[in-house]
Amino acid sequence: MALSTALTEAYAAVDVSGDLYDTLEFNHITLAEPLRFVKGVRISGEYETLTLPIAGNPAAVFTVVDFGFQRPGMDEGGTSKARIRVDNVSRVLQQALRDAISADEAFSVTYRCYSTNDINHPEEYTGLRMSSVTVNALSAEGDLYYDEVELQAFPKRTYDLTLYPALYGQ
Repeated sequence: MALSTALTEAYAAVDVSGDLYDTLEFNHITLAEPLRFVKGVRISGEYETLTLPIAGNPAAVFTVVDFGFQRPGMDEGGTSKARIRVDNVSRVLQQALRDAISADEAFSVTYRCYSTNDINHPEEYTGLRMSSVTVNALSAEGDLYYDEVELQAFPKRTYDLTLYPALYGQ
């Protein structure tokens, strides 16, 4: 089977009849509960929140806001970071960001994409961290990254003479 034939069949097999809901969940040790947002246009009094299932909570409430996402990329100047921009949430995020400054921990971010065809099994990306955050009156922006586990000490202990004498030629 030729590649173009295989791609045609693969594209034809995808069910695109449902709607998609892009969501973001921000969590931090200073927050009582995570902040959850769903991408959309807020209609006051009619479409302000949306209830979607997450692990451990079949009715999590997501606030409707507009947000943008820039995937990481590569160009002539090198790599570009993934960035996220959430509009009209400065009143929600300002206090959370002030509290986060005093803690030495990054925000964790979870991205989920729900399909109305199967709302209970979203596409989920966990383990994202947010840094270089800026907040203004209109939006909040930040860089997204994954922890670089290859740069962490294993098994997360300090290598010293007592625990690892062979490292010092003893």
